[in-house]
Amino acid sequence: MRLNLGVIFGGKSVEHEISIISAVEAMANIDSNKYKVIPIYIDKNNDWYTGDHLKSILHYRDMDLVKRYAKKVSLVKRGKSFILESQGLLRRSLFVIDMVLPIGHGSFVEDGSLQGYLNMLGVPFVGSNVLASAIGQDKVIQKDLFKQNGIPVCDYVWFYDYEFEKNKKDVLEKIKSLSYPLYVKPASLGSSIGISVAKDEKELISGIKEAVKYDRKIIVEEKVKNVKETNISVLGNYEKQSVSEIEEINMEDGFYSFKEKYVEGYSKIKGKDKKEKSKPLISKEMIEDMKSYAIKTFKTVNASGVARVDFLIDDKNKKLYVNEINTIPGDLSSYLWMAKKMSQKELINNLIDLAVAEQTKKNDTIYAFSGNLLEHYDSLKGEKIKSSVNDNADIKKDTKKNK
Repeated sequence: MRLNLGVIFGGKSVEHEISIISAVEAMANIDSNKYKVIPIYIDKNNDWYTGDHLKSILHYRDMDLVKRYAKKVSLVKRGKSFILESQGLLRRSLFVIDMVLPIGHGSFVEDGSLQGYLNMLGVPFVGSNVLASAIGQDKVIQKDLFKQNGIPVCDYVWFYDYEFEKNKKDVLEKIKSLSYPLYVKPASLGSSIGISVAKDEKELISGIKEAVKYDRKIIVEEKVKNVKETNISVLGNYEKQSVSEIEEINMEDGFYSFKEKYVEGYSKIKGKDKKEKSKPLISKEMIEDMKSYAIKTFKTVNASGVARVDFLIDDKNKKLYVNEINTIPGDLSSYLWMAKKMSQKELINNLIDLAVAEQTKKNDTIYAFSGNLLEHYDSLKGEKIKSSVNDNADIKKDTKKNK
């Protein structure tokens, strides 16, 4: 019997369209012999929809048409089942959802918000838990944790938007501890959105003004000189992890932009093309360090499922820095696993197996006591109520005196 797999994607995020691309690609590669795919699309108003036409990328050319032919739905709990039901005056149960595969990027879908909702309902879902998802979305918290755990990161400072508005001079003074050029980034976004490079204070101020359009928390960090960027994916949970092949990114001007990530092909996979004769960007020794740090990064945030860890390399000084971890990476990092002879279908099967194992552990974990601990406590005094009838009469007398 096939499991009903709800694939949730979209959401109120500037990475909305990237989420759609990732989800459509994944839905096309889910094992149809094991799972019935049920698309659950969240629009930019956070309304939920379902419909088979949501599996085709061509239908998203007109978002109004997408929603016109889809059913507006909500995910609710009925007894021990999780139901995707239609909205309106006559609500109708459409599907029982056995498992959810979230494929969202950015706010509300990747940052722990969706995971928290699913967790409250008790819906089994693929990927990282609430805490790991939240950490994975906040570049400042990430870097603070990495530093505490001996994972190398670039020097950085951070601040809130209101601090810059009220005390610009103090914030700029704080940033003077860093050396130009600098990256200015929204703390909680991905896909290189809102990021700029500043070579002087004028560009820094301009970059901050751009970044605060997308986030209240801003991070400014030193740009690695002679930089090379690499990515590696980690698959597993807190007990066991495996790593993918490494992606070596060829960047223009040392900045891997949104355009380069999603519009143009600017990368290659180590080992993917044996005929590739270009000089490797990284040494064998650094590859081993990268694998080690990738696993340590994954475990530090308590990630689960598949994640991508991005590295920056100072090619001249041969120094390695962890840039960030993505707990729901674009395309689920399937291209990195294909280089290790793991198809996207196999990758998703592995992700669901991990989620099933995690749900089994959740079912065996005590989260609440079955009894009522307040059953034998007096409502006024907080004292245990005696069980005899005579004592109950005494309690009533005491209650009258307290009044």
